[in-house]
This record gives sequence, C-alpha cells and structure tokens, in this order.
Amino acid sequence: MRSVRVQLVFGPPAKPPRFGELGEQISPPLGILYLAAYLRREFSFVDIDVVDGVRCGYNHTLRRVRDFQPDILGLSFYTTTALGSYKLINEVKAERPQLLVIAGGPHVTAIPEDLLLRSAADLAVMGEGEETLAELLAAFIEVKGRFSPAIIRQVNGIAYREDGRIARTMPRSVIRDLDSIPFPARDLIDMREYSGWYVHKRLPETKMISTRGCPFYCTFCASPVWKTSKPWIRVRSPRNVVDEIEQMMDAQGIREYMDDCDEFNASLDNAIGICEELKRRKLDIPWKAQLRAHPLPEELVRRMAESGCWYVHLGIESGNNETLKGIQKKITLDQVVAACKLLHKYDIKVMGLFMIYNVWEEDGQLRFEDTAMSQRTLDFADSLLSRKLLDHVNWSITTPYPGSKLYNIARRHGLIKQELTDNWDAWISSDWFVMRWPGISEAEQARLKTRGMARKAWLLLKSGNVSPKDLGFFAKKAIKVVATETQSRLQTGRREPQEEL
Repeated sequence: MRSVRVQLVFGPPAKPPRFGELGEQISPPLGILYLAAYLRREFSFVDIDVVDGVRCGYNHTLRRVRDFQPDILGLSFYTTTALGSYKLINEVKAERPQLLVIAGGPHVTAIPEDLLLRSAADLAVMGEGEETLAELLAAFIEVKGRFSPAIIRQVNGIAYREDGRIARTMPRSVIRDLDSIPFPARDLIDMREYSGWYVHKRLPETKMISTRGCPFYCTFCASPVWKTSKPWIRVRSPRNVVDEIEQMMDAQGIREYMDDCDEFNASLDNAIGICEELKRRKLDIPWKAQLRAHPLPEELVRRMAESGCWYVHLGIESGNNETLKGIQKKITLDQVVAACKLLHKYDIKVMGLFMIYNVWEEDGQLRFEDTAMSQRTLDFADSLLSRKLLDHVNWSITTPYPGSKLYNIARRHGLIKQELTDNWDAWISSDWFVMRWPGISEAEQARLKTRGMARKAWLLLKSGNVSPKDLGFFAKKAIKVVATETQSRLQTGRREPQEEL
C-alpha cells in the first residue's frame, strides 16, 4: 500500500509575533504531537510531518506544506492565530483544490462556523482529535479520498458544509482511558528549538500533562476541547505519567519538566500517586506544576516537595472575594493565603496568577471590576509578596476568548471593541485591551497593567532562576509596557504620574 502523507501543523499567525507573546520559544505543541503519535501507532504506513507554525512563521510553514505535498493537511490553532491559519488554508487549497484539509483545536471547537465560513477547510474537528482523525484517515483510505456527506456523517465530532449550510455530526465522547494514548511524538520535532519555561533550575526543560480537563468551569476558561462531553476531568495513572517522564529524560535529555495540566490537584489521590511514583523510582528531576488554592491538603504538598517539586503556578485571579464568587472560581482569599503558607512551609516557590478587570454576570446583569477593585487585586498581591507568601506574579487583562462563558457575556453586553470583533489577529497586537469596560479609560488600564508587569519583571530577574538569554526578552516586554501606557495617555489627553520600573 502506498504511504499516506499526513502533515500536522500548529497554525501560524499571519504576522510574526512580537516579544514572544505566543510563547513560541517555550515548548513544542503537544496537541499535534499527540495526534502524530496516535496516527503512527494506528497506521504503520502513514508518513507524518509535524510543523510548529507558531515557532517557524507563516512563510516557512507554507514552504514546508508545498515541499511535503501531503494527502491530508491537519491544522490546530488558537484564536490569536486563527486568521493566519485561514490564510494558509486558502493559499494551499487554491494551489491544490483536492487536498483534504482538516482543522481543530480550541478555536475550532468553540466556533467551527468561523473556520468553515472564512476558509476553504473541508472539515472541522470539535473536541479531542485522536480518535476523530484516525477515523477520518481510515475513511480517506477506504474511499480513496472521495469523501461524501454520507461518509462524513458516520464520524462523530465533525462540522462540515452540506447544501449551503453548516452541519454537525453527533458529539464525540472523550477518551476515558488516557493511558491508552501514546506519548507525544517529540521525536518528530527539534526539541532544541525550545528554551523551556523562564523559571527553572535545570535545562533542557519542557512541558507534559498528567490530566485532561478540569472539574470546574470558571467564567474566563476557554478550554472547550475538554468539555464537549463528560467527565470533565480525566487522569493518567501515576505509572503512565512517570513512564513518560523517564522517556523524556532518556530520549530528549530533559532535566526538568512542568506538568501543564489545568490543575495538578484536581484529583488528589492521583496527584499523590504521581508524587509517590516519582519518589519510588528515585528520579533526579526537579519539576513544576499548576495548582488551585483549594483543596490543597498538607499531605499532597509534602509529597510534592519530597518528589522534587519546587515551584508552582497558583491561580488566584483576583483580590476580591466578590469577584472570585462571580467568576465561579470557587475559592476564597483566606484559602489563597493558607495555600501560600503551606507551600512555603515546604520551600515550594509560588507564582501567583492574577487577572484584572474581571467580568461576570449576576441574574443576567453585567458585573465587572472597576479600577478600584483591580487596584485591590494589586494590593493583595503586594501584601502576599511583602509577607513572603509569593515569589513571582503574573498579570493579564481579562480577555473573552471563544469557548469561555466570558466570551458569551462580552458579546451579549457589547464589550468587545468593534474593530476587534472577529478580527483575531488584532487580539495579539491590541496591547491587551480587547474589551471596553463602561466608565474605565484605557489610560487607567495601562497604568495598572504597567504596575503589575513591573513587579513581575523585577521578581523574575532577581530570582536567579532566569536564563541570561531571556533577559533581552524581558527588556523588550518592559519597553512595550511603557510605550503602551504612554500611547494610551496621549490618546486620552490625560497626564498621570509615571510608575517607576
């Protein structure tokens, strides 16, 4: 049988990102590497090429597609790279109309109509892609590429065009046994191109994920891929997780990793099991994770520290209990303080993740943080820093990505700037402010953002856990922050005191 050529692309932005805004220098795209591994196991005759378009850029990605000449082109992309991905699809399809183009990922899962109305893609995959793509490849082989609506309707989790409208097949159930999925095909990409997370003890460093999904549904969360069906949280067995870690150490020489699942402590028993398995195998590898503030029992934190965990991201989001309730975070400020104290008791460093100008609804009425409430978030972070309960902070302006409840709220209340509506590329270069909050000027937003970013940069630089090669990155980010604030003041005609960096 002739080898079938499948090319999997992490969709590129139309223009090169500035200052690492897309994280293109940090880690490879695990989503398409999982797809590649799954197809390679199921089809021995498939020839797979993987392209990280975010990393290598639009023009290079287009050249790779032209050179590889795939039978099937699969793309996965985020909202901020959707238009670049559409441009690539349209350009490739203009040259090869018979090429089967399939797209998926968070943006497509959230609004597949955007893909099918604005690009020449043939099929949209909603939800997890492994089983769906394998079924499509099997059908492609059987019908020799001659797809028909009757064939497509047999595959769950698909959106497609039929008789001038967009149709959907039945939703696909999630894969319950995550251990049945092979490890990401990291051998298909040059791991040396990725520097790892900025804060680290050892290099090379990379990401992996021990779970899929989250049992909670915060208003701002834009992870629709894992919520197309229940259960919302699935775990890999501790043995399977640590097998992958050992493989990364042996095959790629990885010396540190970050568990990038939504919340490491979403399943306490499984999290403790992973720590125990790491300790049992006596692996000499420091690691990091993302946590929620509650539940966080001392037993878990102790075992994390004993197994090599030294740093965590803690989703705090706001310094206002009213906000935490409104955005359905299901934690309190007291629980945040208790979590920080417990983590530092075991010498685990904490980066607090904060959002300002949060938005939610109460009984259908718009609610949001004004500048005073957002300032309280900054003050809360400062209080944690002064008490040595936080080591780092990360700041973001609340952004309504498709797939989140926030996106629907923002659309209902007309918060998204008119010039940014469906103009996904501009969300990268809009300098954080995708929404307009009633009664809040962009100068206010910029000033508050500057203060938060200044603290973030200073704490990272003085930590001693940042590579010298990343210093230039943070310098550029600082320049951008100051420039954006200055521009906002000039546009509004307001003169306000400059925050010292």
